[in-house]
Amino acid sequence: MKKSEVRQIIREALEDKVKECPAPTQDLELNTSNRNRAIQADYIKYGPLNLSDEGYWVEYAKKWGPTTSAEEAKKSNCSNCVAFDISPRMEACMPGETDEDGRLGYCWMHHFKCHSARTCYTWAAGGPIKDDNASYDWQKRNLKGALSTEPIS
Repeated sequence: MKKSEVRQIIREALEDKVKECPAPTQDLELNTSNRNRAIQADYIKYGPLNLSDEGYWVEYAKKWGPTTSAEEAKKSNCSNCVAFDISPRMEACMPGETDEDGRLGYCWMHHFKCHSARTCYTWAAGGPIKDDNASYDWQKRNLKGALSTEPIS
């Protein structure tokens, strides 16, 4: 077998891996472990559990500085984060509808199913991911975390 043929086989296998659903979307225990880590890690602080928890939003607003209100901070949530994936292919990986407050998407930063109305300290503007090609690109760049069956440490 020629080197070019081996390279092509490897490329095709990688493309197949990139098209798999991220492991946390298919494994509740893994998803819960990754999500709990994101809740507990001081540099992430995923939340709030209760969307009406004003205390969470007041603390989150402080992260952005003294001129940011809790109401303004609520606008920086998963639904508009650059790493929040709600592409059609990711939607097919999700278990279904959530509630009237939002929807589930996949967080490429912390590898768990997250709710659009929540946020975290690593929020970054520019999202969400709505296109399958962009979703595949994020997965290709995060392949180890996406397909790992071990919780993120």
